[in-house]
Amino acid sequence: MLSITHAQLNPTSPANLSAGQDASLPSPSLSPVTAALNHGVSISSGDVEHGDDLDSSFELPPPRILGSQRNRASPLDSAGSTASLIARGLREKAQAGGVGSDQSNATLMKIPSMLDTFDAMPSEMQTYMMYQFLRRCSKPTLKIVAGVVNPALKVDFLGSLPLELSHNIVKYLDFQSLCRAAQVSKKWRQMIDGNERAWKKVFNKDGYTLPAGELQRAIREGWGWQIPHGEQDFEKDISSYAVCQSEAGTPTSSRTNLLSTAPADESESAIQMPSAGRPKRRMATKFSARKRLKKKESPRRLFEGNDKSNWMSNMALADAPFAAAAAATKAIPNPPVGLPSLRNLHLFKSLYRRHHLIRDSWMEEDIEPGRVAFRAHGQSVVTWLQFDSDKILTGSDDHTINVYDTKTGALRTRLEGHEGGVWALQYEGNMLVSGSTDRSVRVWDIERGICTHVFQGHTSTVRCLQILLPAPIGYGPDGRPIMMPKEPLILTGSRDSTLKVWKLPQPGDVSYFPSRPLSTDADCPYFLRTLAGHQHSVRAIAAHGDILVSGSYDCTVRVWKISTGETLQRLQGHMQKVYSVVLDHERKRCISGSMDNAVKVWSLETGSVLFSLEGHNSLVGLLDLQHDRLVSAAADSTLRIWDPEFGQCRGILQGHTGAITCFQHDSQKVISGSDTAVKMWNVKTGKFMRDLITDLRGVWQVKFNHRRCVAAVNRDGWTWIEVLDFGCARDAFPKEKLGQRIIVNELGQEISDSIEMDLDGNGQVG
Repeated sequence: MLSITHAQLNPTSPANLSAGQDASLPSPSLSPVTAALNHGVSISSGDVEHGDDLDSSFELPPPRILGSQRNRASPLDSAGSTASLIARGLREKAQAGGVGSDQSNATLMKIPSMLDTFDAMPSEMQTYMMYQFLRRCSKPTLKIVAGVVNPALKVDFLGSLPLELSHNIVKYLDFQSLCRAAQVSKKWRQMIDGNERAWKKVFNKDGYTLPAGELQRAIREGWGWQIPHGEQDFEKDISSYAVCQSEAGTPTSSRTNLLSTAPADESESAIQMPSAGRPKRRMATKFSARKRLKKKESPRRLFEGNDKSNWMSNMALADAPFAAAAAATKAIPNPPVGLPSLRNLHLFKSLYRRHHLIRDSWMEEDIEPGRVAFRAHGQSVVTWLQFDSDKILTGSDDHTINVYDTKTGALRTRLEGHEGGVWALQYEGNMLVSGSTDRSVRVWDIERGICTHVFQGHTSTVRCLQILLPAPIGYGPDGRPIMMPKEPLILTGSRDSTLKVWKLPQPGDVSYFPSRPLSTDADCPYFLRTLAGHQHSVRAIAAHGDILVSGSYDCTVRVWKISTGETLQRLQGHMQKVYSVVLDHERKRCISGSMDNAVKVWSLETGSVLFSLEGHNSLVGLLDLQHDRLVSAAADSTLRIWDPEFGQCRGILQGHTGAITCFQHDSQKVISGSDTAVKMWNVKTGKFMRDLITDLRGVWQVKFNHRRCVAAVNRDGWTWIEVLDFGCARDAFPKEKLGQRIIVNELGQEISDSIEMDLDGNGQVG
């Protein structure tokens, strides 16, 4: 029998009253009476006062139960080192006389037997005893207990799940949550960083796009193994390590990650790192031949073999994040980068980090971009500009189209053939379409620098055009997307008040040139139909799917069905010329800006005006709808940000001193050009951020992508192309040259300011 005193069982006794008042622990869910009854323990009423839960005393369980309780493992066993330190401290105090009395020393010596007694108790009784002990402890003691108990109660729920389920869970996290989760433990870091599909998904969700060739470069240079530190660090080329490994004769089979045997476009499993030990030999079975056949059919074969020149193109065929990661491992297997214990491939995380830092650098005032400038088109106006990470195309009223290298500014080719100013152009891939005051539409091969097709039919200047590619507009009964138009088209609008629809020539098509100077559109095999109805010049067009919207100087907006050429709606309401239109196909609306200072939002279904956005006090010549924000620019030197859903003004951008001639916006910023400067604003707050280019006489065009801003401007009477690169710091660009305006000639060679004065209009020394 175990004897328990009244003071031990009575929490309201005077001896325990002060400790009870300081305690903040809740009462145990299981009362002592219930615990005693569950274990058949007899309790005598003489030991407990009236009102207590326990009657008297407790009987120990049978020896068999005692043994099982004594040998039970505890989740707190790992905290034994802490308990040992505390016990050692108590013994030292006792030996030094710090405990104070022989009675205390005797109590200290009884601790082992007390622990044996506690181990012999049933779990319910242990719960009650622990409650009584804890409610008598001071806060410092409770902190020690919490430091031991809390870690023991934590459960690694991701680690206890199969890897596929863990990957399926983390793919719903945003990038901040992914980064925080990667800091929980080494196991979580390896699992999250190596989840290429999750990082690719968040990469796309946050609006990032991979420029042509960047993924191949990341694989080739080993970005996925690196962890750059800080905004000034950057991804380095460590491909030389792979060459050293090959020369050293390191066995490829012992250091190459393996790709899942699932189809490349459905690969969900992570790339498995090879074990450090010797690979196990497998016994041959009757299924070995079948397994070898499946292995040959898997995407893994795309990255194996001796043909190293072919692995990059093969990777593109297996277009999946894990396939790209497998190619990265094949290119540079396990390089000596960082700590070996933390080394783990994270290809798409490194790409996300790179693009995220580049995007943030736009809004950091203390970060200067790289600047390259070169002359173009003499003193002529640049009427149109389009660029990507490889090339810049400019159209001018000097009848030419120039193609420049985006990185160096070198003039690649000059496209000549138009007999009038080029006022509209657009390119897709290697195919460029241009419209001119010579009333013709020309199709060009950009790489070869030649004109392949000439379309005639308009009787006045081709003022606007659009290349329209097939896009899903719905789903059929079988669940497949309905694509419109059925084939790529060219849409053109002219000052002759008509619009025309042409088939876009495909690579390999036979070139077409009119057989006679005054050929009509009926003679052209690529001509489809004419859209007639406007009474004045067609100034702007916008199209998606099978819907085309046009704005005209006849003060109307028309909605067309492209496949038939019929007019669906004639939108009347503007009092003066319409200069700009955008199509909001998701809401089935269109928006127009006019010389009457108004911006109107129309319903495509009913033709009624939903909102008339008032605020500008001059011509609204430019509109842009992106990322659920409508931005309008006017000749009153202001831009306005609108809610396209409800027509509310979200912000007014003021700071320019003249009419806004060009602008572009995304989910982060607005960049606009006026008479003296190119400015940048925060599109979310409307706050002015910085002047990107100053000391100008005019700004013709401005465009930007994820890392570069390209502007066609007028300096001292000459036309210049200014390229601002906010990502060059991540490509080992010299820090001392950041922010400096580097002038280059038509060969892309840097020249001094003195030579600048001798350049002719095309960047050549006169």
